[in-house]
Amino acid sequence: MSTAAGPISEETVKLFMDYGQFCIDGGLGNPDEEIDLLDRALAAHPFASDGLAMVVLSPHQNNFRMLITVQVWGARPPWDRDEWQQVCEARLRVGPEGSLYLSSPTDGAADCPVPEGEYLIEVSGRGFINYGWPGSTKPGDVWRIRLWPDDGSEPLQAVQWSMPGYGVPEDVPIAERSVSAETEESEWVTVIDEDGPRHLHISEFREQAAAAERQRWGGDPIPELRDCSGAEELSGYDRALAEAIAAMGEQDLRRLARWSAAQACEKASIAERPWVQVALTALQEGRPLPPPFDDMEAASARLHDEDFGPVDEGGTELVASLVRADPRESAPNPFDLGPIHRASFALPTIVDAAEPEARDAAMTTLYATALVFGPEVDVLLAAVRTEFGLPPR
Repeated sequence: MSTAAGPISEETVKLFMDYGQFCIDGGLGNPDEEIDLLDRALAAHPFASDGLAMVVLSPHQNNFRMLITVQVWGARPPWDRDEWQQVCEARLRVGPEGSLYLSSPTDGAADCPVPEGEYLIEVSGRGFINYGWPGSTKPGDVWRIRLWPDDGSEPLQAVQWSMPGYGVPEDVPIAERSVSAETEESEWVTVIDEDGPRHLHISEFREQAAAAERQRWGGDPIPELRDCSGAEELSGYDRALAEAIAAMGEQDLRRLARWSAAQACEKASIAERPWVQVALTALQEGRPLPPPFDDMEAASARLHDEDFGPVDEGGTELVASLVRADPRESAPNPFDLGPIHRASFALPTIVDAAEPEARDAAMTTLYATALVFGPEVDVLLAAVRTEFGLPPR
């Protein structure tokens, strides 16, 4: 079996992933058949494919900023399955449009160029927290797709993540459908949420999705913040503050992002570490972030090495202990995740605050900072109002 020395092309896209699933299509798949692929994936975790489209199940119920790196190789890429928690492999045909399309219910969509052809495709994911609700809308799992010309070899067996203390979800047998249901299949969808997989009529699905969204936002979604991580949580908890942030200009948004990062690092007691202090100074001055913040994995590894010592290969460490297992339960403070290693949540705010889009940087950083403050989030939000001259709550 030959392998390529390196990818021919590589691109990273961001997908709004929800309902624990996403679809990969080379432009030739039939959207009406995705429900069958989803049923097949649920019946034999963690994916299903028909050669034209592929439905992949994510352990996480959602990740509204799921990063996926798409690589095209000239031959089978090197083996590195040991570095990933979930791996799926199948055949996929890419059509004459020369694009790979990614989608997830209800609003997720992304695409990137991939030359027309017959491929083997490998989809790998890691960074999982738990099966189901991951505790936030941006849990941090990352994915990679590798494609290479179909050489006639059989796709390798899938690897499914076995969660410590839980294992893997049970497969769900495909339910029999009546003939009438099959003739109206396009009017039905399958969703995976805290209640498990279930079939809903498309009208009911849209109504329930809209109602759930309004409940999360504490009213209608705020258009300016709709695509920002943590905006739902902030709006549902403090609608007036979310609306004030939505009305801010770019200068105030940039200042909010940098201020929030500083507050997070101070609260987590890492602001005075020399290498963190240098990065915070660069952030405040608008300069490029120094190493290791040009590689967030390296920065996190340094932090964990300082706080926990070297981690054994394949070892685990507790970063957070989520105490709110059911997101439907009334939670007076959605930012309180229970006992957490605050530094692990604070460190990424330095990179979040440097995001190119000002509103996304401000909202993402403030949200992560709110998680750092947790049960003391009201102190943080009151400080935001004081710092930016906003009316009290």
